[in-house]
Amino acid sequence: MTLRRRLMEARRRGLILLTDLDGTLAPIVDRPRAAHLSRRARRILVRLARHPRARVGIVSGRSLPTLKRLVRVPDAAYAGCHGLEIAWRAVRFRHPRAVALSPLLRRVTHRLRRKTSRYSGVLVEPKGLTVSLHYRLADPRIVPALESIVREIVTRAPALEVLAGKKVLELRPHLAWGKGKAVRLMRDLLAKSLGGRAPLTVYLGDDETDEEAFRALRRRAVCVAVGRRRTRAAYRLGGPAAVEKLLAWLADALEGVDVRR
Repeated sequence: MTLRRRLMEARRRGLILLTDLDGTLAPIVDRPRAAHLSRRARRILVRLARHPRARVGIVSGRSLPTLKRLVRVPDAAYAGCHGLEIAWRAVRFRHPRAVALSPLLRRVTHRLRRKTSRYSGVLVEPKGLTVSLHYRLADPRIVPALESIVREIVTRAPALEVLAGKKVLELRPHLAWGKGKAVRLMRDLLAKSLGGRAPLTVYLGDDETDEEAFRALRRRAVCVAVGRRRTRAAYRLGGPAAVEKLLAWLADALEGVDVRR
């Protein structure tokens, strides 16, 4: 069955849209602060979030405040730091064990900055409950040295773990919690707000952490991988432009526009 045909079920069942940000809704950029959501993508998400039979959730490795600032979609649910912190309406969640490790992360951030300061093109980004080491602008030859620094830090701080992403190494609390459990929590929360229906759930993501979500939502959602890579998702889109086009189509379908094309 084609992806669009599966998504037509949202007309009858309602919709929960859960999606990653960087690499999915917005292109990945060299400097994290330069990332932005296009005006059209934001308008589409606002349309979906305002629909009485739809809910929207954004799930990202970015901190919750940064995520909200970048997306700016009223009434969307937000999950930052890969789901360690969640906010929607009156709901506020921060994983208590992650919060307890915040002082350790601050010390690790200081150590990471000190040990990588001699390398050009490297950026340390503290996020409160996690810290990321970006090397997209660095000489690829220094990557093994960066990996060694991170491994050494984690060896001395076993309460943390390393998560490798696209040109980034992230240190986060070593917990049995990630995007998988976070999206299931968000899905249940948003579905309850729709009055007990069984809405169609759609999850879109482009990175390894999104595979956790695909696995957790198996047989419970339409999972869509974005970009070229091996994936557990049943469907695939080429990049943010294709995602934007599909979400516009989905918004039209929910609003009763003829989308038979």
